[in-house]
Amino acid sequence: MMEAGKITKSTLNEAQDNYRNAVNAGLLKILSKMGISLLSSYAGAQIFEAIGISEEVINTSFKGTTSRVGGISLEEIASEVITMRPEVADAKMKLVNYGYYKPVPALGEYHANSADLARLLHNAIGLNKKVSAATNRDELENDGVEPASVANYEIFKKSLEEAPLANIRDLLDFESDRESIPLEEVEPAEEIMKRFCTGAMSLGALSREAHETLAIAVNRVGGKSNSGEGGEDTIRGKPIADVDEKGRSPTFPHLAGLKNGDSANSYIHQVASGRFGVTPEFLVTAKQIEIKMAQGAKPGEGGQLPGPKVSDYIAGLRA
Repeated sequence: MMEAGKITKSTLNEAQDNYRNAVNAGLLKILSKMGISLLSSYAGAQIFEAIGISEEVINTSFKGTTSRVGGISLEEIASEVITMRPEVADAKMKLVNYGYYKPVPALGEYHANSADLARLLHNAIGLNKKVSAATNRDELENDGVEPASVANYEIFKKSLEEAPLANIRDLLDFESDRESIPLEEVEPAEEIMKRFCTGAMSLGALSREAHETLAIAVNRVGGKSNSGEGGEDTIRGKPIADVDEKGRSPTFPHLAGLKNGDSANSYIHQVASGRFGVTPEFLVTAKQIEIKMAQGAKPGEGGQLPGPKVSDYIAGLRA
């Protein structure tokens, strides 16, 4: 790889130090997410289960770890390592199959979340990814959003049903000892959707447009959106009342398809100890407050945002 110019040249000792530092940084990053304070507390803690690893590998390297479904053997691991070595690809110093690392069509492993599957879903709901505020959206009827298509949704559904096995749940099916109840006895969709909650994703982890659109959509169906830890703009605490006939609002000029009476206010406002974005307005506009008693007592870091993603707008909310 060094000879091919793919990585910076270094001595054997430097390469080993780099590898050791990378492994340490990665391990510490993952360990910090588990909420266990002491490194010694991880020794023999058995805080995880193995998925897709054979009993042979478990007994050799992870003795005592639960592995319910079996999986890959030491021989198969060795074979994969060998096939991934760049020199087996005609010494071209390239990965044998990039599709094992990225969802490249027709290469590597099947990815449950792929561009092809996303495209099918976009077609079903009438979303044209080529249309945006930066192109010709303002000139198109209904902002370029086409009517939802049942036929396209059936294609999307069929592609899911016929997809290769990728998750444990793909091996499961319903087996009931009773007849299905009449559809009339099932709760209406409107009542079921009231129990829908979004994940807590902060503004910054999501773009402003995505964060506000999620809140508006979930509010429309009666569910509960969650602000995450990044705070929220005070203008989101009031219903949107300045929407024109094209579904645009001067208050939210970056959004489209709005209706008067829409609310961009998250139902649940999240508060964590010693965190940012918690103002009197943030608290009083919440319908439900989610409080974390100890920031480190959960799997996740919460609110961490790389510097390049911090815009003036996000910094103002997190001040």
